[in-house]
Amino acid sequence: MNEAFKRLSSTELVALTLCREAGGEPVDGQIAVGTVILERVDHRKWDGETIQEVCLKKWQFSCFNESDKGYGKTLHMAEAWDECIATDLSLMNCYTIADGMLSGRIPRNQVLAEAHCCQYLNPKYAAETKEKWLESGMRVILTIKNHEFFA
Repeated sequence: MNEAFKRLSSTELVALTLCREAGGEPVDGQIAVGTVILERVDHRKWDGETIQEVCLKKWQFSCFNESDKGYGKTLHMAEAWDECIATDLSLMNCYTIADGMLSGRIPRNQVLAEAHCCQYLNPKYAAETKEKWLESGMRVILTIKNHEFFA
């Protein structure tokens, strides 16, 4: 994992994850992805016990996978954090959400938190994954724009 990601604070890393995973989603979709991160920290220790461990765990958030088509932009944002946070409106907004969620000012999505939701995907890009999750007994509990959330 690139050191630029590891240098980010918890708030910065959540903001970057929200921006790159759900930057085109409405605010409630970004909060939902933030909820998934926090639920993983709180309830799925195999994903990691810290924000850094959860966000940077291999294959969990596609924006951090070197094979992802947007990886270069994600890396650039981490390496040039100060410049990007000052000029990228989506990243600024995601930082506000991340800070609010980590401080408790912005609550988790209640539907996802009650189900300890820890999985989501964009079915447009991951139809095969969705099929496997449904076969394993998971079910869609919430859809927000382009993301489906499973428990």
